[in-house]
Amino acid sequence: MTLAPFSARQRGGQLARGRGYGWDPAREIDELIRSFFGGGTAVGDPAAIAAALRPPVDIEETEQAYIVDVDLPNVSPERIELEMRGEELRISGRFEERSRSGVMRRQNRQAGEFEYLVDLPGDIDTDKVDASYDNGVLTVTIAKTRGTQPRRIEIERGRKQGGNKQGGKQGG
Repeated sequence: MTLAPFSARQRGGQLARGRGYGWDPAREIDELIRSFFGGGTAVGDPAAIAAALRPPVDIEETEQAYIVDVDLPNVSPERIELEMRGEELRISGRFEERSRSGVMRRQNRQAGEFEYLVDLPGDIDTDKVDASYDNGVLTVTIAKTRGTQPRRIEIERGRKQGGNKQGGKQGG
């Protein structure tokens, strides 16, 4: 399945250019690359490079906590920085380039700095954040506050009546 804008408004409000007079395939490819990386210049743009270096992330919500799993293969835990800024978790670090002695025939791993920001709901306890690193996966657990824990409410049978239980008029 391909996700592509189907109207001019979704392409930034510009009219879609047709394939004919004035069509520049190089410019169209550059625009596609720019839109994929979120703007800026396609080649040599630090924002585009940083976007390409975002590691895969899963965010899970349980009854007690939010669990953030980040794939960071070949990144030592000492080179990963974690910060809580209010309700925002910031994960940053650097993918190091491995030194090689042979001729590279294919290289898909990229080197450079990465940053990932997670906006969490307001029901977190920022004093109860734990992190662990195992087999290239960073797991950050952020506890929820006790006040937001779901609790079961029993439903009573019958009708509770409050106030005056006498059916007549009061006073005299």
